[in-house]
Amino acid sequence: MSKTVAVEFGERWFWAYDVSLGILLLEAIHVAGETPPGQRPPGTDAVLDDLRTHVQVGSSFAFPLDADEWDDGQRDFVRSIIAEAGRRLRGYGIVTSAQAAHRYVIDGEPYFLRGREQVNGEVVADLAEAIECLIQDQLPPVPVTDRHWFFGVEGGPRTL
Repeated sequence: MSKTVAVEFGERWFWAYDVSLGILLLEAIHVAGETPPGQRPPGTDAVLDDLRTHVQVGSSFAFPLDADEWDDGQRDFVRSIIAEAGRRLRGYGIVTSAQAAHRYVIDGEPYFLRGREQVNGEVVADLAEAIECLIQDQLPPVPVTDRHWFFGVEGGPRTL
């Protein structure tokens, strides 16, 4: 069964598959860890803790890209590491549950794909691109009234 997370920026938002968003945020944390300290904004550790929290709570809370506790430099940093994580995941192809459990560990526990055998890195990369489009207000109009886009799922974006 699919679980959804609202991804928000300002008054705009879309649904994301929680497993795909978790993989994207965990890869973004890896990107941040590889960023030289001098290129990270002040407060990076707190921002990364926020990202980890969002991974842990999954579909329980919305993921705000413009969190009040982040300043502009921190928001830009999150945006850049999510974009880079998307590029990397596009190159990875399929991420198996074993690969995810090995690469993505949070609080000493491997990240669980919630019964899925694999996640397509292309699909997660498309989610990263959708996040950038949301920020830029460039998502296409939803084709059905009273619906929202749903990203991070096989078969491309859907509406819910």
